[in-house]
Amino acid sequence: MRKSYLITGTVAAILAFALFAPGQGSGNERTSKSAGTSRQQGDKSAPAAKKITPERFFTPTKLKPGQKPPQFIVVSFDGVGWHEKWQYWANIAKQVPLRFTGFLTGLYLLDEQHKMTYNAPEHGRGKTSLGSWNSSADVVQEIRDLNAAWQRGDEIGTHFNGHFCSDNPPGGNDWSTADWNSELDQFFSFLSGYAKIDDLPNAPKLQVPARSIRAERTPCLEGKPAQLFPALRGHGFDVDSSVTRRGLSWPVKQDGIWQMGMSTFPLHGTNHFVTTMDYNMWYTQENVSTSVPPAQSKRDGDQVLNTYLDMYHAAYQGNRAPLILGNHFESWNNNAYTTALGKFALQVCGQPDTYCVPFRDVVSWMSVQSPATIARLQSQTPELNAPGVG
Repeated sequence: MRKSYLITGTVAAILAFALFAPGQGSGNERTSKSAGTSRQQGDKSAPAAKKITPERFFTPTKLKPGQKPPQFIVVSFDGVGWHEKWQYWANIAKQVPLRFTGFLTGLYLLDEQHKMTYNAPEHGRGKTSLGSWNSSADVVQEIRDLNAAWQRGDEIGTHFNGHFCSDNPPGGNDWSTADWNSELDQFFSFLSGYAKIDDLPNAPKLQVPARSIRAERTPCLEGKPAQLFPALRGHGFDVDSSVTRRGLSWPVKQDGIWQMGMSTFPLHGTNHFVTTMDYNMWYTQENVSTSVPPAQSKRDGDQVLNTYLDMYHAAYQGNRAPLILGNHFESWNNNAYTTALGKFALQVCGQPDTYCVPFRDVVSWMSVQSPATIARLQSQTPELNAPGVG
């Protein structure tokens, strides 16, 4: 099974130039009486969360005076609806201590025959910006892949449902708190009710507890915090990975939500700051061309790998800020970005004081530190370039 979505030039520009934006705007807060209800309903049918020990190769401990923090690397993927890519990353995780976060698109749990179940905020029933719908067989495979990922110790978050951005308005930047509440309510209803919705009585049971889903990334990094965050709090989330920041710095908390979005960092060998996501790299290097010669794709991939290594060394030798790397299950630019990230993980995951972990483990580590320690880490100057580069 392979799932992807169509991204037009308008959204490409938004993603590629998100590095110049401080994040999303502000607006009036509105609340919804339905906030949080779907998560509770999902928990009734979900098994109790298993203690992942593996595999829990990292245990949060309080820093001692003068001790440097661990170097965290959070590898994360949007969508996570392609079986072969699940297999690829599972194989990487067999070779090095890597556990990642997969942001699930809720519509991957609906088959096309039952697409009218989804009532897209501001758009209507059965509407989506995704390129295609799953078959019932695809849904079953996705459940199996999610269960395997959960058993490995990966984290599952949400990428919401319909992937509405500025190219198909009203997109995330136009949505109210009520819209975000609707989107999350439906996500959790699909999570708990896919078998009944899709008429799949023999489908495997999803083992991922709804209460474990506490991190999200919005489509196209859109959404205004004043509208989005009340919905997140109402549904038990504590991590947003949508708002970008310049350079490598420690996460801060806004309105009860940890801001753990991607950084902007110079593409290796240039002074051009780019958001640390595969799509943004592709836009910057090739303007999302689908006809790049393989030799050029290899050069692009090598540049991205070296960018990741620049980031790692800058943080490791500097402020030890977590690296937040955002990718997709994709084959863009002749698989340049999947290959680059895979090579990076094989090189650095498990190096001394280096932990490739999901968002939840970084939050757990920060939660055991004193407020003074967290404030000290957050006050450090962002790392803006590779070591030794002015």
